Amino acid sequence: MGSKQGVREVLQRTAWFRGLPAALAEGIVEQGMVRRLRDEVVYATGDPPNGLFALISGEIRVLQTTEEGRQALLMIASPGVWFGETAMIDGEPRSSDAMAIGEVRVLQLSPPVFRRLTADDSQHYAAFAQLVCAQYRKAMEYIVTTANLPLPVRLAQRLVGLAQAHGRLEAGAVILDVRLSQESLAATVAVSRQSLNRALKAFEAEGLVSVGYRSLTIHDPQGLERLARSRTLPEDLR
Repeated sequence: MGSKQGVREVLQRTAWFRGLPAALAEGIVEQGMVRRLRDEVVYATGDPPNGLFALISGEIRVLQTTEEGRQALLMIASPGVWFGETAMIDGEPRSSDAMAIGEVRVLQLSPPVFRRLTADDSQHYAAFAQLVCAQYRKAMEYIVTTANLPLPVRLAQRLVGLAQAHGRLEAGAVILDVRLSQESLAATVAVSRQSLNRALKAFEAEGLVSVGYRSLTIHDPQGLERLARSRTLPEDLR
């Protein structure tokens, strides 16, 4: 996976990269620098822009801290996903933290590389602006879609998303290969840890999932997906 071809194959998992002008896509692969990280900060809130990143392997979490000191988990990136793009476009300090969880490899486009790739080429610059817009639209869609949904439906949607990005199929069940604490999971669905714990216990009682220490197994993926798509809860989950 350390080869240029391996990096290219990971990046091509996203529609954004596949739709790039050939010269820009090749420039990203050739001029980007692969960095190896382990349980460390990629960038922190308030930092000046240090580049645009794509996850090649491992896991990246992007978090934001409120004025009250409460953390919200904005994203758990999967390989091929880009992050850190907004600060590279507007030049403002970082508004979130990006953390490498365990062994991670990222492709970094440093500010000088970003400027070279976009200099005197409005089509290339527009491509990165489109990336920002796509991330914004995705975030707005998530907010609008989930704002008025009951907690069990929001939780089911989050678990289905995590399973699609990070799940490992084993004997008909899906094991989530992410080191996600209940506090972090609660933050992604905007509830307290206590409320999340009650919802997970209800899921366990229904045979949908089982919860271990920093692990979660989905035993009924189809049932969880049905719940994620529903707007009316089954009576036993109300």
